[in-house]
Amino acid sequence: MALALLGGHPALDLVNTVDWRGREDREETLVSYAALLACCRRLGLVSSDIVERLERAARLSPAEADALLAEALALREAMARLAEAGKGSLADLALVNHWLAQPSAAASLKLKPAGGYRLAEPEAADLAAPLRAIARAAADLLTSSRLRRVRCCGGPGCGWLFLDTSPNGRRRWCSMEGCGNRAKARRHYQKAQIVGSNTASRL
Repeated sequence: MALALLGGHPALDLVNTVDWRGREDREETLVSYAALLACCRRLGLVSSDIVERLERAARLSPAEADALLAEALALREAMARLAEAGKGSLADLALVNHWLAQPSAAASLKLKPAGGYRLAEPEAADLAAPLRAIARAAADLLTSSRLRRVRCCGGPGCGWLFLDTSPNGRRRWCSMEGCGNRAKARRHYQKAQIVGSNTASRL
């Protein structure tokens, strides 16, 4: 299933790789290191060339890849708490800082053939490259004025985060097509139950 990009920022879309975060039967999307790479590629955090090399490296070092996946999930949860006002801890901040501090080859700006620029990732990449990219995305969000616009979906058990860019700052749902429509359906059902109960009581 394709990752729904509803967060408005790569860090939030990464956080939203858990469906129904607020429920016991939450559904994990990042079930493998390969899934982590696919997600990072979709979010533009890691280039396709780097992903292909890391896929090959992961097949050669599956235990290391699995260990880094577990660390990526811990980083994601720290990001989720830090992005949602008042829920992060110093330990969460330290985890993001740990990955920000990891050495990596320097990126560079390149000219695009059609004009403009792109950020070129270093040719050498190790299996921890996605975690460093995720930490950079988290830092970009956490140091931005947009952080105060981060909201948690009002859908029961959803737990997805998003940037509220609505003019009045009152967006409630990760998407109207999903949680918004479910909320409408619940209200309609409850209203019908009340009307039915009142009708029955008059008979």
